[in-house]
Amino acid sequence: MKKWKTIGAAALATVVAAGSMGIFAGCNNTGDADTFTIWMASSVNSSIYNDYGENPVIQYLEKRFDINLEFTTPMLGKELEDFNKLIGSGSYPDVMDLSFYTDSIALLYDDGYGAAMDLTQYIEDYMPNYSQFMEDNTQFTQYAKIDGMYLTLNNYNEAIPNQWGGWMYRRDWIVDYGESQTKGSYSSVEEVEAALSQGSSERTGGFIEPVADDSYEGGYAYADGIVFPDGILTADGYDNPLTLRDWEWMFEIFMQNDYCEYCISLPNIGYHGTGELLSAFGVGPLWNAYDDGTGTFSEIKFGPTEDGYRRYLEKMNEWYEKGWLDPNFTSNSGDMFYAIDGESITSGVVGMWYGTTGQLGDHLAQSSTQTIAALEGIDAWGARQPREGYGARDEASGMYTDDPSVFYLDSQETSRRWIVTDAAEGKNLEKLFTMLDWLYSEEGSIIKYYGLSLKELEEYDIDTSLLEEYDLLEEGCWWWADEDGNRVEEGTPGAKVFVNSKIKNATGDIAVATNGAYFFGLGYDARGLEYDQEPFVRSHAYDEWAVYNNYGTLTGSFTSQFTVEEGSSYNATQETIREYLGKEVPNLIKSGVTDASWNAFLGALRTRKCDSNTELLQSLYDRLH
Repeated sequence: MKKWKTIGAAALATVVAAGSMGIFAGCNNTGDADTFTIWMASSVNSSIYNDYGENPVIQYLEKRFDINLEFTTPMLGKELEDFNKLIGSGSYPDVMDLSFYTDSIALLYDDGYGAAMDLTQYIEDYMPNYSQFMEDNTQFTQYAKIDGMYLTLNNYNEAIPNQWGGWMYRRDWIVDYGESQTKGSYSSVEEVEAALSQGSSERTGGFIEPVADDSYEGGYAYADGIVFPDGILTADGYDNPLTLRDWEWMFEIFMQNDYCEYCISLPNIGYHGTGELLSAFGVGPLWNAYDDGTGTFSEIKFGPTEDGYRRYLEKMNEWYEKGWLDPNFTSNSGDMFYAIDGESITSGVVGMWYGTTGQLGDHLAQSSTQTIAALEGIDAWGARQPREGYGARDEASGMYTDDPSVFYLDSQETSRRWIVTDAAEGKNLEKLFTMLDWLYSEEGSIIKYYGLSLKELEEYDIDTSLLEEYDLLEEGCWWWADEDGNRVEEGTPGAKVFVNSKIKNATGDIAVATNGAYFFGLGYDARGLEYDQEPFVRSHAYDEWAVYNNYGTLTGSFTSQFTVEEGSSYNATQETIREYLGKEVPNLIKSGVTDASWNAFLGALRTRKCDSNTELLQSLYDRLH
């Protein structure tokens, strides 16, 4: 057992507040050596089940490895509070999810006096699959160790997965209302290309009759006639928005529609905390990594003090003045970035928004319980992150023309990490780590990601009532299929995973209730190794949302390398800066930016020590490299 440092007053207060948890009951757990308690931050909708242990994948793991897994989950919105209360009390589970933890991992280890165990030797002895993955993917596992130790077990994806959401827009409105405007009409692809050339002043966008061209899927270029000012033709034959100029072209069209109340909204703080839209101007929301000129993102900068941030504010003010930006965006308090002013979106009165896959195509109309005129004919398409400009002419004018690099993206490194606490000391840790490692094998990762096939359902006697309730018992959650989608035997060359349509087309939490997505393990390469069952509009959106990579986002594994003192200083400064930005950015968007207001803005940020965090992060990067 670890020796515990003297508890300070704040920690003691937390312990007392915890009350019924008991003091330090987590240490030297004397329960069943094969039973492990797990605190998990995510929970499945309670209408399906209240105990994650009812998940078929968890039951399968218990049978396969002769192990007992007992889960607890916090109330929605109380994740961090619950985590801190458990850690502060000294009474905590054997395994804990760090998805909502923001302080340094070193604090949890605390030189051997904290809750987190050093997992280095266990990983070396019992986790060959996990170890091999870490060794083979150092580009995003490089920060997995802290002071030379593995203190966490991390969830990674085998490849960049299909995104659950992104930018989307009313393409039907462009078709229905666009040609009524004098936006250009083209008679040939050559004429389009001439208009879109670098030196042309005719980059206005427009329309053209679909052009027969066998080089595109479906045999047509500009398959629905839309030609964006800067747009990019993809392999399916459709032109897609590429720049903010393309977005503004759409906005002008949207506003011709009587149903459109505004074109786009923002979080109430005036910017996306994950970097959307800001990254079009080459900046991030706070501290991010930037290209050092060699293609390596090694230079740390604070976005709000960069010139691109001023251009962002000026552009948002322009949109606000034109009525394109939601005039009431400051009222969106509490809205998640993928559900801003959700009522207006589901009412069909918004032209562009950041949403989820369940809103693509005509899903908003199909899911509505009433007939809404503004949703009639809706065809929502996914859009990539925009660039400020494109090409040499825009670059020469001072626009940012490189790829956006700071935005939300489900990538190969995820935010889900786990600690094994000293409450597990004395238990059968070999069994625990062997089970966890199996979830990084090919077989285990497929089961974690997709759930149980008929093969697994026949292996052990588990409770299948949930699968039976959703009519999944007869076929299983997935099977192997050939290139035509026909079921084939495991091991058939070229076979891909085919997901049961009852899961694929389900709404709500059916998928996460029947697979192991919320648990530890490797995410499968769905984009590369899963049979594409998606309707066209969703497959197209997946492609657009994953065009760029978020190289500039500082990952949790990187900032977790801070010492306790560094982490404390960084977080305190960040909190002060966030508070100021949340108040001042909306004011600048509404009132406009002058030289005086911009200089005052910069001065206020530097007074709040924004540069000290830049120096801390740069020092950390340099230290690690």
